[in-house]
Amino acid sequence: MLKAKQNKQSSVARIVPRLLGYSLLLCFPAAADPIAPRLPADVTMNKDAGRGNFLFLTLRLENGEALPFVMDTGSSLTVFEKSLESKLGKRLGTDQAHMPGNDQAGRYPAPRLYLERVPLITESNITTLDLKWLSKEAHCGPIMGIVGFDCLKHYCVQLDFSAGKIRFLDSSRLETNKLGKAFPITIPSTDNRPFICHLGLAGGTSTNCQIDTGWSSDGWVEKGALEGNHLPDCHWDGQTYTNLNVAVGDNENVLGLTFLARHLVTLDFPNKMLYLKQTSVGPLKIENNRPR
Repeated sequence: MLKAKQNKQSSVARIVPRLLGYSLLLCFPAAADPIAPRLPADVTMNKDAGRGNFLFLTLRLENGEALPFVMDTGSSLTVFEKSLESKLGKRLGTDQAHMPGNDQAGRYPAPRLYLERVPLITESNITTLDLKWLSKEAHCGPIMGIVGFDCLKHYCVQLDFSAGKIRFLDSSRLETNKLGKAFPITIPSTDNRPFICHLGLAGGTSTNCQIDTGWSSDGWVEKGALEGNHLPDCHWDGQTYTNLNVAVGDNENVLGLTFLARHLVTLDFPNKMLYLKQTSVGPLKIENNRPR
């Protein structure tokens, strides 16, 4: 996707949770499913994931129709493109949405969603929004939805940017000694999204740092921690990083996809643990020999 714009909140995660307000807390409880889900096979990443674009998953409806979704841990809920409403059954209600192209967000029963022929665990409801703005920012065809934390929280997902693979792992059988540094994940009762207790990329004072795969740049830093939007070098948790592009906001600390892509990332949501194993100091470049 594009690099983070300062005059426009272009991340999926920056927009969706703030727009739907109170309804998120009512519709999407934070507790993990006690039954271990059936796990999809490994998925090949789009070659520009973490290299300036979003991370995509091709999901299928029960009728087999394939739909490109953005994988976004920073979105509290799963969203469908508004044009799909005729396939979603009876509308359950609406919410106010204050964003370009959207006055209202629809609320519908969640359809069955499949990844690699495996049904995904979802909540009872999904939301619909006009996602044309998102399709314009993604360097590919139309984006038909967003896989949010309400679904992803049931899984242990490994993002291997070096191998170009998304893996759904059995969280009870992880070889944690091979996964790098462990960071406990917290999920606030008022915000169904994952955070770690850590200073942001530019330091500052806030130790609430969001894990956001829907923010396609390196992240956000809190206001006053940095002049401008470029970090030529960064020392974070004892590791050195170079050439970071970040946005600046009030009390905002976010680890975005471009920063995460410098690591082997294991998001063990059932056990509420993030593992990061650094694989690159600088930002990743697109490898032309990898499939999109």
